[in-house]
Amino acid sequence: MFSSESTHYITTNTQATGVGISTWFLMSVSMIMYLSRQAVKFVMLRKVQLDDYLMSAAMLLSLGLSLGYSFASEHGFGNEFVASGDRDSIQKAYYAADVLYIPSLCLVKLALVVFFNNIAVDERQKRIILCLGGFSTLSMLATLFAASFQCGTQRAWEVMTLHCFNQSAFWIAHGVLDMITDMSLILVSFMLVWNLHIPLARKAVVVGCFAPRVLVIAAAACRVAYLAPTSAHNNPTFALWKSAVCAEVQICLSISTACMPCIKPFFAGIEAGVWQADQLRRQGLSLDDLYNKGYVKKNTEGDSSERSESLPKSKG
Repeated sequence: MFSSESTHYITTNTQATGVGISTWFLMSVSMIMYLSRQAVKFVMLRKVQLDDYLMSAAMLLSLGLSLGYSFASEHGFGNEFVASGDRDSIQKAYYAADVLYIPSLCLVKLALVVFFNNIAVDERQKRIILCLGGFSTLSMLATLFAASFQCGTQRAWEVMTLHCFNQSAFWIAHGVLDMITDMSLILVSFMLVWNLHIPLARKAVVVGCFAPRVLVIAAAACRVAYLAPTSAHNNPTFALWKSAVCAEVQICLSISTACMPCIKPFFAGIEAGVWQADQLRRQGLSLDDLYNKGYVKKNTEGDSSERSESLPKSKG
């Protein structure tokens, strides 16, 4: 049996500290991306929409999931040897994380579905998008119910014991459904720009905002790969730490990639303005010339200046 002091070190047989560190790091990344999305979107639109509420709910659930894994790691989740008094605490925290994992992923997808529906102009596209949202919701409700009672109703939180149903088969099925819906979201982004009369480069930019969701699919596949061989016979309090970290990575990537389409226009505007100012200066205009022509404005400190929010396009 390891002492409480030894659990602070990361070794081959003691990964609890690593699970805790990765949990808090990934949760922080998700929070930064979420807050950036909300701030940029509110500045641009000055209103809160349905997809904002869905993303907020997903973020709250992901925080609960992270707290569950963090609590489990404090009791030795990820260590090969765990005190008998800590096993129940680990199982309860892991069970709570399992239950929160499913709706948090689904809510992120529904936020993207609402986003797609808002920008779609064709009625056939809107029907396809709504069907995808309906399928995601129904599959979430079915798998959430199954996950909630995977070990019966009396002691449903005993997920690392022998009286549960075939958990490997269940999580493989859930993972396949999850990956299918994520791939469908990427295909929807193709569908939205396919018939638009815009340059191919512009289409590629739109699709590129959603293509990084392939990383979410990869994380889901890794989670399933680590979960499939795990059973109550092979010390699940130690064997499941890899799948838990994969779940955290998946949630983080799901939230981050869903935030990218809203954050990108802000940075694209900054990049465009900087590029235009650079082009004007290449034409021989000094900083004072740009100021006199109204392209930039001086700040209160005198010598330094900042770019105007709306620079005219270069003719060169």
